Amino acid sequence: MHGKNALRALLAGLALALGATAAGAAPYPERPVRLIAPIAVGGLTDTLARLVASGLADKLGQPVVVENKPGAGGIIGMEAAAQAAPDGYTLILVYQGVAAVNASLYKNLPYDTRRDFAPVAGLGNFPLVLVASPASGIQSVGALLERAGKQAKAPSYASAGNATTSHLTMELFKNASGLQALHVPYKGEGPANTDVAGGQVDIAFSSLASVAPLVKSGRLVALGISTAERSAVLPDVPTIAQAGVAGFEAVGWYGLLAPAGTPAEVVAKLSDAVAAVLDQPAIRAKLEALGVNARATPAADFGRQIDAETEKWRAVIQTAGITLD
Repeated sequence: MHGKNALRALLAGLALALGATAAGAAPYPERPVRLIAPIAVGGLTDTLARLVASGLADKLGQPVVVENKPGAGGIIGMEAAAQAAPDGYTLILVYQGVAAVNASLYKNLPYDTRRDFAPVAGLGNFPLVLVASPASGIQSVGALLERAGKQAKAPSYASAGNATTSHLTMELFKNASGLQALHVPYKGEGPANTDVAGGQVDIAFSSLASVAPLVKSGRLVALGISTAERSAVLPDVPTIAQAGVAGFEAVGWYGLLAPAGTPAEVVAKLSDAVAAVLDQPAIRAKLEALGVNARATPAADFGRQIDAETEKWRAVIQTAGITLD
């Protein structure tokens, strides 16, 4: 695979050089760019992909077309992007599941994030909120842990599905706090939040965007924010660390990758374009309304972030014994 990537990079560089010569040193990009979204149409990730694509199109002067390739936990989209020509005309929007978690869940994953992709830029992160059912009477992290320690029956927690961010974050919380809790997986955050609000399940970690309206309306009780800092959306809710679980932090995050071998100058131009897009107040406001903290991370730093997150969640998955059928 390394040899193939090197050959692809050489051919891509040669093609770019020949193209530039033939066109009188025409700058990249000369044609539309494809942005693969490894998820279905609709939802936060798809909305983010389209916002980023629109902003990049303005900065690059060429259309950036979103192509949804859902399926198999994001693997179909990732494999398609990994096999694309490394010429800067294919990008993929990733989140920690496909970029850092899948490696610990699948024995025969057909891609390796750090081998088959070049980091372009991080786009930002989003906090998760530990919420409880009003019917539970739990009003704080301390109260949750105290009650769990006294009761013979462990509390139940909902997730958006096995090995999802909400599931892994709760497992990280259990490791850090000593909480014992029963996992109840759902097919998405919506059904999980509904059953916690209805009292069928005690607690859950869910994305800020999905639970903020329910918290503000009193249908859910927010116990803590998963990030190191409080959220401006729910400023009265402490962080999990402030609530007594020292050092706890977990975030969802997004970024852009290109196929390995994409010329460094193209990656640099794309990374700069992402930074310029996320620096626009209108774009930042739209992302913040979706619960995403817009933050451009340079390519090299984003690569290190992927490495750190891969190891962090590998340890959680191994400790919890999480597997996928």
